[in-house]
Amino acid sequence: MAARFVLLSLLSFGGVNVILPDAHRFVVDTQHWLTDQQFADFFAIAQAAPGPNFLIFALIGWQVAGALGAITATLAIIVPAGTVAFLVGGLWHRFRNAPWRRAVQTGLAPVTIGLVFSSALVLGAAADHDWLTFAVTVMTAVVALGTKLNPLWLFAAAGLLGIVTMS
Repeated sequence: MAARFVLLSLLSFGGVNVILPDAHRFVVDTQHWLTDQQFADFFAIAQAAPGPNFLIFALIGWQVAGALGAITATLAIIVPAGTVAFLVGGLWHRFRNAPWRRAVQTGLAPVTIGLVFSSALVLGAAADHDWLTFAVTVMTAVVALGTKLNPLWLFAAAGLLGIVTMS
């Protein structure tokens, strides 16, 4: 687990959300440590909790190996990317006017957007098991992208809909 999370950490341009598809493939499809629903639930918990969104990896580690797994997974996802960011940060500022820096930034932007989009698709597939949950996901995305409405209202509405349909 630690070795895979270290590799994922080094690919996490734009944050850990961009590596969620590969994390999902590893922990759900390959290792069978979690189900689709557990992965989606862990993502929701990590997003709802205050603090950084890498908490999903701590939850995965906890599921796999308890407290030691949570600590290992957290360090494996934070330390490599943090170290690279620290080392590159100084150089990045030093070459702020270099043409290659602008080219790298321009090239990485669409890559990051694509990775975030693929994460949304994987999480949607893991969480949406029928037409109603799929419709709620699509409507939430449309409203979130098309308005300035606070997403917490959308989550509250989806939660209420879930309570009503479960009764």
